[in-house]
Amino acid sequence: MEDDTVYKNVQFRSRCFTALAKRIYANRHVFLLTVPPNPITCWLSSWTPQLVRSWLQRMLPEWFLPTTVILKERNPQKADSYENEVDTYRHLQSLQGRCIPLFFGEVAIRNHEQTRYQISKRPVPAILLGDVKGVSLHCLQAEELGDPRLLEKLQAMYDLLTEKGVVHGDPALHNFLYVDGRIVALDFEFPYPLPNDITNADDFETLKDEIQRQLEQAQLPNPGLVTHGAWERWSAW
Repeated sequence: MEDDTVYKNVQFRSRCFTALAKRIYANRHVFLLTVPPNPITCWLSSWTPQLVRSWLQRMLPEWFLPTTVILKERNPQKADSYENEVDTYRHLQSLQGRCIPLFFGEVAIRNHEQTRYQISKRPVPAILLGDVKGVSLHCLQAEELGDPRLLEKLQAMYDLLTEKGVVHGDPALHNFLYVDGRIVALDFEFPYPLPNDITNADDFETLKDEIQRQLEQAQLPNPGLVTHGAWERWSAW
């Protein structure tokens, strides 16, 4: 496997910087990027009014990045998936920071070591996303995963996607985070527009089935973890 920690040369609009990048998933081009501080931005943020600062952040996002962000590079074998993800984040702008991560924009990654023996010197396209602090549904404790309120939150998240006319398209537990009592959906490589008579119901049912399989593997229902009444309410969804 490639090194887990590397340095990335990032070109984001008018800003170019080198940042430490730690690989999050094996065999995937997804990294936790540590953004170097910018003295001018820190100085501006310390005295400008909130209204002005918010305007500057919208106009010049490259200069107001948080300390850590997620860097997701385009997979050469999945170029269409990358374009689809970019377009989906832009389409779902009003949901960013709520049930999907913030989308800061597209960047170019230049790796001179990797391209020194290649004819093509083109930079690698990538996107910068908000670093969402939460727990993957795949890693939730059994008592939390079996809580009927979790399904209510999943249903609410899917309803928002349906309202925006988008199917998530990849209903796997590792693609969803539990964050401060809400669900945040990740990985928008496979969404597609919803026809008028279709909803996210199939995705929701698939995810419920995966939850049930994981609970069964954990030997639930268990009276010490989920009560019989709670299990009945969960099964009724």
